[in-house]
Amino acid sequence: MTVIVTRKPGGITQLFNTETGRVTYKCKAESAFMLIEAFGGIVKFNQKGAIATVTGHITSLESCDVLKKGHLEYKEALNAIVSAHKEFAQNISDSYQKKIQELENKLSTL
Repeated sequence: MTVIVTRKPGGITQLFNTETGRVTYKCKAESAFMLIEAFGGIVKFNQKGAIATVTGHITSLESCDVLKKGHLEYKEALNAIVSAHKEFAQNISDSYQKKIQELENKLSTL
């Protein structure tokens, strides 16, 4: 069995089982939001360790809610998702910039 682990914005980790096709999203933060098409809206992870799982057409939630468009919290959740994506992208960019700088420093010493 092979599981591919991917960090996602907002303190979410994605685990993909290549044998079963099962995708599990696990919240590593105290709470988080994530747009997951399989659930038809924004999944609100209500606590650390909350799980959303997709296997084929079967979906399940543990300690999560789904916010559909029109829900009172939907706009706030979408704003939180945008902010989390921006922060995530900035952190990735900073990491690559640091790596580039390290490589350029090595190159300059040759």
